[in-house]
Amino acid sequence: MNREYKYIDATISGLNKSSDAHFKWLVKVLYYVSKKHEHASDITSCNAHSRCEFGIWLQQKLKEDRDDKSYLLDIHHKHIRIHEKCRELMAVLTFNEASADSFGAFASALLAFNQSLTLYKTHLLQRRTSFDALTGLPLRRTLDESFDKTSEKFAKDGLYLLLLDIDHFKKINDNYGHLTGDQVLRALAIQLEDETRKCEPVYRYGGEEFIILLHASSDEDAFAIAERIRLLVANTEIAAGDHGITFTAGLTQVHENESLHRVLERADKALYHGKHTGRNRCIYVNRYSDMYKIAV
Repeated sequence: MNREYKYIDATISGLNKSSDAHFKWLVKVLYYVSKKHEHASDITSCNAHSRCEFGIWLQQKLKEDRDDKSYLLDIHHKHIRIHEKCRELMAVLTFNEASADSFGAFASALLAFNQSLTLYKTHLLQRRTSFDALTGLPLRRTLDESFDKTSEKFAKDGLYLLLLDIDHFKKINDNYGHLTGDQVLRALAIQLEDETRKCEPVYRYGGEEFIILLHASSDEDAFAIAERIRLLVANTEIAAGDHGITFTAGLTQVHENESLHRVLERADKALYHGKHTGRNRCIYVNRYSDMYKIAV
């Protein structure tokens, strides 16, 4: 299962669990309000927001280097404000001085906190739809949205696109059924992620086609990486009836300021050439459409 896909699921699960705990905390607040003489240090202390279950979960998430940190920071500020308004409300209730304004401020803080949680959860669920439910890999849409930024950041240091297609996949579905075909796709997705670095994303391009963005300092290094992955897959028993599987791939360098369409067009031509010259091979294509296998 894709790392990001698992992260999103784990975050949604953690968010649900910790926010449920926080609403139970609200019930606890109401209990102490009804028992004005009771001491409630875990609610009224100045650092209560960092001691409650939600606060502990949130602090852990804030330590992570994520591109959605702005959502978490907003939740963090709203969470602190809830505890501040609760502390103020508890203080005035102790002396029977609570007013509609005190309750209103607390209610507003709760509402703002809940809205912030909803925004973040919506963001996570939208991100989740960018991943393939079968393999857990990001879909073509994610590549479309992120390619220009990735290219701008890495192309000058050596960025390559590998487009691969499982050989004779239709026969697998026809001979062994679509459930076996699905198992093959899932197993290959896991292996591709296992054999690539965290900075080299794997995408399900569609059907039995996958894309990997490889980082390499030269054509030879990129081709060596692609060949290593191809040979590992060919020598691994990914069950497809009584046989394993192989793939054919087209490899090309991503040059600065190139569009994804242009890069894919080259890689697809190389893949097509590989399919018609024997399959189970990787073909490199340069920016001038010259195609060949590189000696490594």
